[in-house]
Amino acid sequence: MKNAVGKRPKCKLLAVAISSVIFGFAGQALADEQLTLEDAIKGGKVDVTFRYRFENVDDDARAEEGRASTLKSRLTYTTQTYKDFQVQLEVDNVSRIGSDNYDDLHNSNTDRGVVADTDGTAFNQAWVAYTGIADTTFKVGRQRINLDNQRFVGGVGWRQNEQTYDGVTIVNTSLADTTAVYAYVQNVERIFGPDDGRDGTPASNSNLETEAHIFNVNYKGLGFGTLSGYAYLLDIDDIPDASTQTFGARFTGSKGDETKFLYTAEYARQSDYKDSTKSFDADYYMLEAGVQAKGVTAKLGMEVLGADDDKGSFSTPLATLHAFQGFADKFLATPGDGIEDVYVSVFTKILGAKVGMIYHDFEADEGSTNYGNEIDFVIAKQVHKNVHLLFKYANYNADDFGTDTEKAWLQLTVKF
Repeated sequence: MKNAVGKRPKCKLLAVAISSVIFGFAGQALADEQLTLEDAIKGGKVDVTFRYRFENVDDDARAEEGRASTLKSRLTYTTQTYKDFQVQLEVDNVSRIGSDNYDDLHNSNTDRGVVADTDGTAFNQAWVAYTGIADTTFKVGRQRINLDNQRFVGGVGWRQNEQTYDGVTIVNTSLADTTAVYAYVQNVERIFGPDDGRDGTPASNSNLETEAHIFNVNYKGLGFGTLSGYAYLLDIDDIPDASTQTFGARFTGSKGDETKFLYTAEYARQSDYKDSTKSFDADYYMLEAGVQAKGVTAKLGMEVLGADDDKGSFSTPLATLHAFQGFADKFLATPGDGIEDVYVSVFTKILGAKVGMIYHDFEADEGSTNYGNEIDFVIAKQVHKNVHLLFKYANYNADDFGTDTEKAWLQLTVKF
């Protein structure tokens, strides 16, 4: 899955920094207050999670279907806070159950559908947090960074191998109703497992060396919604042409009691950055309106990732991409002409299960190309406080982009 400290020298420096903080903290505590430190360690929280998933992929671009049966096992240990310090270690193992009748981007099954879940064991998180300054949390190490709706920065928690970040984050809440986040990221641990993909291209690397500066501020004091502003400066050393600078704002909220009206609007501007050989400017915008009444939530929305002629298109390389533009994952990379996604969704509860349907219509942002359409279904139920069941289905009908694709998932999650 993921390397514990990463392959590159910068990641090793980060690991040294983490070790220094941990052992320095422990040494001081042992010298001063042995029992208190012992309480902090023994009183720490242990969480164990197992997530089994069967995934079937029928992609007309491949001769055979892909069928993957995988199990993610996660062990998380978090200390109690001691002298304003806290430590978390989280280890993940992903194991194939049965045959490998799928393309995991590492094996030789290139005639089968792709399921990007690869075997492996490593640290998913390993961080030290410090809260000794009022209203401020410092965190250094490998960690989750999930901002807003994860459209720009997220963890891709859907895949068995989660995307996490090596770096430093600072979160400040000193202003009323305001949360300000700054993150410096020097390495992104991606979903592709401990080894780079078989094709040897940076796009399938297990991790990406970066010099990324991430700023996000959100304000909840308006009473009818949350306003966010952000700047994401991504210098991606391994894929220079993926380096971009993005500035934007997002507003989302709801109004009403028994009947709620839901609304979201977002705009961002993106251009090339640092060593990118591209020279482009592209826009992102999203508008969504909905209503929630009598246990039913319905939404209508449009999301556009623009393009600048043939110079470049708007991209979100650190996003939780599976959550956007259809569960079939046909648009993980933005097409050269950009993309316009008009969608409608309906969710409700039936016999305690969350049931939903989403329909997408995809077109090019530039030109008149009709990419295709997709319909997605999801059923999810918490059958016990520790047990969760999920079924998902996606059917992408290609017009002028990609190939017809059907995907289905059955998932069981058990937490202790």
